[in-house]
Amino acid sequence: MDSGSNLAYGSATPLIEALIEFEKELEANRHSLSFDLGLIMEQGRAPRYMATPPDVVPFAHAGVDGIHYGFLTDFGLEKDLSRAPIVCVSPVDWTGVWVVARHLQDFLSVVYTENSSLKRYYASGDDYSGHAGQRLPQIVDERTAFVRECFRERFGIEPIQDMAAYIDSLRTERKHNEAAPTLNGLGIQLSSSAKHSSSMESALLTVTEPFLWEQQGEAVRELFHHGSREARLAFIRDAQTRHLFTHSALRAFVAGQLKLMGLSEAATYLEESYYTVIPDMIES
Repeated sequence: MDSGSNLAYGSATPLIEALIEFEKELEANRHSLSFDLGLIMEQGRAPRYMATPPDVVPFAHAGVDGIHYGFLTDFGLEKDLSRAPIVCVSPVDWTGVWVVARHLQDFLSVVYTENSSLKRYYASGDDYSGHAGQRLPQIVDERTAFVRECFRERFGIEPIQDMAAYIDSLRTERKHNEAAPTLNGLGIQLSSSAKHSSSMESALLTVTEPFLWEQQGEAVRELFHHGSREARLAFIRDAQTRHLFTHSALRAFVAGQLKLMGLSEAATYLEESYYTVIPDMIES
């Protein structure tokens, strides 16, 4: 991997490095992973957007509209990135972010099988099937067919037989393990020590705009000082969805709280998404 990258992909590193090497080989032979499969690997520290969740580690992008792909760590619950869900982050899409694959190997299968779900959010398998019926049949030329076959062989890819069913299973699995709902649909996942509570939703802090720290800051401080971990993280997801982190006071407070929760990397990522450097000390 590029020596300038200070991201650690952990157990996913060998596969990431193999994808980067494959991309270089294609380019050396005047082929393209980007043109033929719509995937561009990051070869350094990936840029972050305001829509990039602080618990997402980007590793590739689509080359259009800022769409990028990353490992979803669920705020530290998934420490093995080779098993972490893969999300699409689309800064120009109202949904913003959604799960597209169970893990990196599955992601490659989605790229190979039918990659429209990597650039457009489908709420369900029926939603996907409805739009699939409206798309014109794709004509795969000899060049693209060659790249696709090389891709399949190199990475041992098994095509997904029923994409609609796969999308439904992704949505169902996330919902089944959800401790708290969020506006972007990712939700906050149950930790091993958490118990699903029917009162969890009532404990969440509603995110509203316009946001004024002077008027609403006390409620936020109360949540982070006395609320559950799940409620705090749900607020962070919703605040990002509502673009509240453009408010520097709120962003600095939340970054500080993430550090206190043992999520220093997420705190750094939050600040990077807004082109600022996290200070050494943040008032909590």
